[in-house]
Amino acid sequence: MQAKVIGIKDMKILPAKEGTCPICAVSHEPELPHNKDSLFYQMSFYQQNGRYPTWKDAMEHCSDEMKAAWTDALKEHGVEVE
Repeated sequence: MQAKVIGIKDMKILPAKEGTCPICAVSHEPELPHNKDSLFYQMSFYQQNGRYPTWKDAMEHCSDEMKAAWTDALKEHGVEVE
């Protein structure tokens, strides 16, 4: 018997835990970026966009000042934000 292979688009994701961000399922202040590495965020973003999120995507809702601060902090850790 051969196992059925399912893809990310076929998976069902439960809602984020109450008290966490409904986008990334992590507890953070609304003005901060989503957690790009959250499995919840990666899966739901992929299902909606056909690709995995980037830091730019995770910061899309942030102010320009917050984006600049996070971009600089990520760069200090060797992460380039396109």
